[in-house]
Amino acid sequence: MSEFWSKVYKSDNSFFGDDPSNFAIRCYNHIKENNSKKILDLGSGHGRDALFFASNGIEVDSLDYSATAIEILDKMAKEKRLPIKAQVFDVNNSLPFPDGYFDAVYSHMLLNMRFSLHELHSIFSEIRRVLKSKGLNFFSVRNNNDKSYRKGIEIDKGIYDINGFQVRFFTGEEIRDLVKQEGFEILWIEEEYEEPVTLFLVSTRKV
Repeated sequence: MSEFWSKVYKSDNSFFGDDPSNFAIRCYNHIKENNSKKILDLGSGHGRDALFFASNGIEVDSLDYSATAIEILDKMAKEKRLPIKAQVFDVNNSLPFPDGYFDAVYSHMLLNMRFSLHELHSIFSEIRRVLKSKGLNFFSVRNNNDKSYRKGIEIDKGIYDINGFQVRFFTGEEIRDLVKQEGFEILWIEEEYEEPVTLFLVSTRKV
């Protein structure tokens, strides 16, 4: 999968655009309201959201398993002199940070990759570990109202191979079960269409 994304970013280093996502802008408002200073951006890609957060005074650690994406982000952060530490990392491993290190964790569509339920629980367990008490966990995922849901070949429950790209789609119930089992409470969950996908935008707090 890392080779796939490296190929994508080599062909277009602004694959998702240069402007921050609507989700990042919304999360930033809540991050500021909670006086969060240090956040982790999981699956940051080339860093459009990480750059937005850092440009607004937030210290950001960014992880992505595409070396090409991290190279692009690191170069831009240095050019702009922004407080971003970016590194290549596979989120299936334990996060390389101590307990209670971050005020908030953010991920935009990362969890749509082909993660098993066991892997998803492990990821959320690690997120909870590195968050401070009552820390925030923001994430967005493609949902069962997405136009590509049940298209292609189903290779596992909720995961479809669509033209060689494997995508997990979530129902609201699956999200609620996952976060509750891993020690989070949902603050809000909303649906948004972001061309060309339909997402659940989710804000949770460490219990």
